[in-house]
Amino acid sequence: MNQLQSLIDTVIASSLARAASGAGKGDLAHGLLAGLRRIRGVVGLQAGYGAACAIGDSIHDQILERALEGFGAKPVALPPPGPNAARAATILEDAAMTCLTLNAYFPGNTALTVATRVMTQRLLDTVGGAPDWLAVSAILKAHEAEDEEAAGEGGWASLAVH
Repeated sequence: MNQLQSLIDTVIASSLARAASGAGKGDLAHGLLAGLRRIRGVVGLQAGYGAACAIGDSIHDQILERALEGFGAKPVALPPPGPNAARAATILEDAAMTCLTLNAYFPGNTALTVATRVMTQRLLDTVGGAPDWLAVSAILKAHEAEDEEAAGEGGWASLAVH
């Protein structure tokens, strides 16, 4: 587990460092959300809606935990995406896919859960607190209908993880 944790930490940290070049806080936050959305989307396509909800629940639990640490504090507003948000999203979606690929080489869904936890913690650190869960949830689910449509057309066949 320590080897996996270290590997995923390195993948995400190096991707985040690369994405940070010329990016603002909003770009990085939306890049991390894109990575989490990619994980949730692939899991949903491969394992179904219930598994995708489990990923969302894991993210929600971490946001709730951070919110409880600052009990009484208002949710932090998600910064708006800047001009480099698409670049950050591409880099961090690639990091998410790397972590999903690692999932095939470790028992259970260990890599998947570690990657979700690490990306969420990085998101919370980037925005400086616990963002409003409804805003995060809306972003995570933003392309759900498009993803389901693409899956129905066979457009996501190349995303098979196992």
